[in-house]
Amino acid sequence: MTKENRIVVGVDGSEASIAALYWACDLATAERLATLQVVTAWIHDPMLDDDSVSRNLAEAGKAHREQLEALVSKTLGERPGCEIVCEAIEGDPADVLVKASEGATMLVLGSHGAGKLLHLLVGSVSGACLRRATCAVTIIPPPARAEGSKLGRLLASTVLEPGPII
Repeated sequence: MTKENRIVVGVDGSEASIAALYWACDLATAERLATLQVVTAWIHDPMLDDDSVSRNLAEAGKAHREQLEALVSKTLGERPGCEIVCEAIEGDPADVLVKASEGATMLVLGSHGAGKLLHLLVGSVSGACLRRATCAVTIIPPPARAEGSKLGRLLASTVLEPGPII
């Protein structure tokens, strides 16, 4: 299978996913021609998802996409040299991310998501992606985002290394 010059990052609004978004954007920018595909997964269920209350599937999906686009814009601002595509996809987070990353160079995730109840019910999204993804998977912990942290500097130094992503 030919790999596309595309990096997929899963974002759910948690601190760890924001750290993953920063890291993936820096990597996509360093790769110069890499597209950054920012993906959020959601489930159309009024009991679990506030955006599904009084909305049909299309309306709820649009609300999730608009929230994701606003989060990405607020978090990253303008990033010249980095093409960013946002997608809000209905479905199980692990399934959505594994499918979105098919043919990609890399899948980037935060180490802990925002869905604590779902985490208890269905297991770790990161673990499922590590087992099932067909591309490289990178897990970024929340402290990577902390300004001046040792981990943040270490991860930043790996992003700025020249060479192709494998």
